[in-house]
Amino acid sequence: MAKLLAPGGSLEMACMVLEEGAEAVYVGSRGWSRRRSNLEMADEEIEAVCEFALPRSREVRVAVNTSPSSSELPLLLRKVERYANWGVSGLIMTDLGCIWRVHRAFPHMHIHTSVGCAIINLEAIRVFRQAGASYVLLPYHLSVEELRAIREQVDTGLELFLLEPKGRGVLCPGKCTMSSYFNMEFHVDEEGKNHFIGSSNRGGSCYRLCQLEWELTVDGRPWPTPVHWRLDPELVLWELPDYLSIGIDYLKIQGRERSLDLVRDIVRFYRRVVDAIEGAGGAARMDAFAGQWRNLVERWREERGTRIQVLAAEAEAREQVYGRS
Repeated sequence: MAKLLAPGGSLEMACMVLEEGAEAVYVGSRGWSRRRSNLEMADEEIEAVCEFALPRSREVRVAVNTSPSSSELPLLLRKVERYANWGVSGLIMTDLGCIWRVHRAFPHMHIHTSVGCAIINLEAIRVFRQAGASYVLLPYHLSVEELRAIREQVDTGLELFLLEPKGRGVLCPGKCTMSSYFNMEFHVDEEGKNHFIGSSNRGGSCYRLCQLEWELTVDGRPWPTPVHWRLDPELVLWELPDYLSIGIDYLKIQGRERSLDLVRDIVRFYRRVVDAIEGAGGAARMDAFAGQWRNLVERWREERGTRIQVLAAEAEAREQVYGRS
């Protein structure tokens, strides 16, 4: 049976999604996760999530999906040991070497590959599996047929975002370094971890430059429409019966930066849909959920628009301070 893995952008959100029916919640470790610091958690908050989740037989996954330097690896291992003692049962990771090292130090800890691993083909899945990954997050542009073929050829646990792409971006999530060229700030915390503000790959999130509107000039003439390097995907519905029949282990809901109300309604929605599919032996009709799905898609889009306005304002402010890159 597929499990819902829901976002915990705050302590309140983490507890809420578990109450609404998610079997697992993922949170970010401050300085070690790819999101902004206000969407990540201090260790005492992660401990509080564990204290809430474990008596309810719910799972806690912690994102430590940056690429640490050699000097930072001991800090990471101490973090993981602390989380394991609190009952964290899984990590979300990107760096192949860190996955290998953490798996050997904590063999009972489940490891989910992050979207930043950019895993697409069978051989990459096998490499991460050999390193110690328990679950591989697959890109959301794969077709149902491609997913089924992967499921038939590997014994690795599989995870999917409940998202579908709108248009094709040219940037691979997790492999972009645009923000670090725009501006990089260094901040070392009390444990000795440099947060590298401006680089999601090193723990300081990014400025989401790919989601802003860019002006393109070709042969000295402006392109007629704004250019987007990457568009946010939207929520899925119609593929869900196929996902469950294939045997996807975790259905991941994005949204640590979204509002509490929207995340709550999305988790409630997918809990009902998944239960209906499983209750009907995979034969549930998705058109019965289409109206509510369209409403959630529109709300998702509206909140994205608000977020892009905030990102644009922040980019403009940084440009005034640091100048154009």
